[in-house]
Amino acid sequence: MDLGLKGKVAVVMGGTTGIGAEAALRCAAEGCKIAVCSHNMEKVEAFEKRAAEAGITDVLVEQVNGMKAEEQEAFADHIVKKFGRIDVWVNCAGGNKHGPLYTLPEETFRYIIDLNLTSAFLGIKTASKYMMEQKSGVIINLSSLSSKMPVGYRVTYGAAKAGVNLLTIGAASELAPFGIRVNAVAPGIIDTVLSANAIYEHTDYIMSMIPLHRAGSPMEVGDVIVCLASDQFSYVTGAVIPVDGGKNSMEDTDLVWTTPWKG
Repeated sequence: MDLGLKGKVAVVMGGTTGIGAEAALRCAAEGCKIAVCSHNMEKVEAFEKRAAEAGITDVLVEQVNGMKAEEQEAFADHIVKKFGRIDVWVNCAGGNKHGPLYTLPEETFRYIIDLNLTSAFLGIKTASKYMMEQKSGVIINLSSLSSKMPVGYRVTYGAAKAGVNLLTIGAASELAPFGIRVNAVAPGIIDTVLSANAIYEHTDYIMSMIPLHRAGSPMEVGDVIVCLASDQFSYVTGAVIPVDGGKNSMEDTDLVWTTPWKG
């Protein structure tokens, strides 16, 4: 199936590893020119090597701190100078530092909010500047199953992702008159570095709570992101799509993700 992405320019913030990398590579496979960034230079260099090995030539990879407006804006300027436009912008940067709320330092709380929510806000603001001029574009934010149900010792992360959901819905309404669609994907347990400890320390417990009885892969989330970016989803905006093996549909959520804190 032709997704109508050939020749378009896709940007993935936090796109050098995990879900972001798979989304970027899937966009490239559909014929997109891709721009990817990370705050970590080693990850930037690793993705450059991976893209070269895959034969991807229309690519821009830079070191960018997505929590800083000036760095996002400079990155966007470099993209437009190289490729001429921005058609798809994926806010995939994120992460967490676990801990009980009563011991969580204020600076850690602010860091988690900035990494997951502020960076998405800045991405929407940066991308929309160019998309509003061209009267078209797609913005996709990375949310989480944690945004809709309690997760023990990860409450700040869930709060930030809940903010991403509302930010998505609000931006979709504001940007629709300019031909810009804004959606989010909300992964559950995905086999990435972020979820590794939960998967491998509590495998049986966690998998028993997922209807498909397995963790998802970054590629499976990347596939959903690419579909949302495509013309096939041209009437979908303001949606938060769960990619969680059916966990979102279950009712007994109160105790599901709470496991003993080990410090």
